[in-house]
Amino acid sequence: MSDTAAPPAPATDRAAALLETITTKILRPFQYDAIADLAARRAAQDLARTVVVVGEVKRGKSFLVNALVGFRDASPVGVDVTTSTTLSFTDADAGAPGGGAELIYPDRTEAITHADLEDWVSCEGARVRDARAVELPTRAVVAVPDNRMGATTVIDTPGVGGLDPSYAALAADSAARACVVVIVCDASTPLTAPEMEFISSTGAGVEALIVVVTKTDKNVRRWRPIVEQNTTLLREHLGREIPVLAVSSLRAVVAAEMPPGAARDAAEHRSGITALRALIETKLAVAGQLPAASGLRTAVDGLKSLADDLALQIAAINDAARVVPDLTAQLDELKELKDHSQQWEQYLQRDLTLIRQNATAELDRRLDAIREKWTSRINKNGMEVLRKNPQHFTAEMERDFQSAMAESMTVFLEQLYTTIVQPRFDSDVVWEEIYEQVVATLSGRTLDTHSVAGKRQGLLDPSMLTMGVMGSSMLGGIVGLSTVVGVGAVVGIAWVGFNLGFRAMRAGKTNLLTWMRETTAATKTTTARTFESTIALARPEIVIRYRQHLKTSIAQLQTQIKDAEESARSDTAVREKKRDRLENNLKVVNGNIARAEALIAELAGAGR
Repeated sequence: MSDTAAPPAPATDRAAALLETITTKILRPFQYDAIADLAARRAAQDLARTVVVVGEVKRGKSFLVNALVGFRDASPVGVDVTTSTTLSFTDADAGAPGGGAELIYPDRTEAITHADLEDWVSCEGARVRDARAVELPTRAVVAVPDNRMGATTVIDTPGVGGLDPSYAALAADSAARACVVVIVCDASTPLTAPEMEFISSTGAGVEALIVVVTKTDKNVRRWRPIVEQNTTLLREHLGREIPVLAVSSLRAVVAAEMPPGAARDAAEHRSGITALRALIETKLAVAGQLPAASGLRTAVDGLKSLADDLALQIAAINDAARVVPDLTAQLDELKELKDHSQQWEQYLQRDLTLIRQNATAELDRRLDAIREKWTSRINKNGMEVLRKNPQHFTAEMERDFQSAMAESMTVFLEQLYTTIVQPRFDSDVVWEEIYEQVVATLSGRTLDTHSVAGKRQGLLDPSMLTMGVMGSSMLGGIVGLSTVVGVGAVVGIAWVGFNLGFRAMRAGKTNLLTWMRETTAATKTTTARTFESTIALARPEIVIRYRQHLKTSIAQLQTQIKDAEESARSDTAVREKKRDRLENNLKVVNGNIARAEALIAELAGAGR
């Protein structure tokens, strides 16, 4: 018999087992079913797995993307080919067979063959260069057969945009989901100042960063010193270790075309792509532990509420004369609130109005910044710069307006939670119910088309809906969030106007500035209507649930007072027996709280 101890089970497996124990053996037997259900849902959340590839022009981003997915022609590449918009590459399946792509416009999607993709998404493409074109897609989604990245979406960012600051914004929010940012440089020179600045700004907000040195096959003698120099530069400037890997994308795509087997595996290993895929998977796995931690946190909230109730019952046995008056005072306060419902409903209306005003002010601030940004850019660089790459700049404008609208909705929903729901209920269960109702209303305002259903929905899990409405991340704009049901409520209403923006850009400076003013006004109007719709739904939902909350709380206090009074009248033996049982239950509950919190810390700290 071996003395070697078996390795511990993965943290996610231990979290699932502990959550099952807590919910089935503690929370549900004590009638905490709603919090148990919420904990289970949060633990089961399937985070979107995304890799965003960024870099300056001609660094080999698209070639590296092709190497990652294992398909030479997935993203258009060539000496004279520069990607002009964002491309998302996902796994092909029955719902999205390989060989095709979807072009995403602000108001619709269109299917094309993969062979035609370059015409639509590169600066040199026939469709992009066509002066007669009245609109162009602002992104595209490609289904890759036998995708070597599996269910992970790989995003190729525009070469024409270089290290766009909006992708730094994406990275800054990516810690909340499974997302890795790959910064591409090449083996001809160490990291440039713009690259270091981008990595520095990105690194402040996200752990999952990888730097890849490409074109090692063209710089056989130089790439190893470049990798070492880049590693040293990153350590000195950021004060942390960021992995730097070398990859020959050319050798990787050649290897991918070999028959499966040992020879292909060895060739991919020599190219460096195997190590990169493995590192990406490791970082995605760390982020993938977030739902397990979230489920345990919710369960711990339920356990702490139960512990408070058990402690109160024990106190009632030990000193009923002190506890009963306190409970009676609480009961009187709740009854008074119930009797004066008209007053607290007026306070609710006042608070909702203030929240709407704050969110509208945030929108105005962001729209003013957008107007200043683009007016300055147009006046400084002239129209010719925009006309050279109208597809890229149209997509950038679209992201700016989407972000402004989403950020104002962030303010609205966060204040709805912190100012109204949390103080009145102190319950994530109630907030979840109200929030789902709000999102349902927003979803009804989307620009729906029949093409919304399909593989594109597989790019985003339900948590992305929350991010699109509440989050500050630019990922929504990058992967085509405006066409997904639900999130489109925030970013899919006014954006049909971006077709007109493209035309205005072609028509001249005056037309473009006029279009921007009109789009700004439309954004304000649409967002104001969205806030009004949200309030119209949220207010009765909150009123109904608060009335029920008061009714339930009153009944619970009445039961606690009755139990305390009965305990005071019972003999010593009965009281001691009941107290022993309650103290044992409290010990079990506190023990599970401690175990859960330790496991949460392990899950949350695994990537550090």
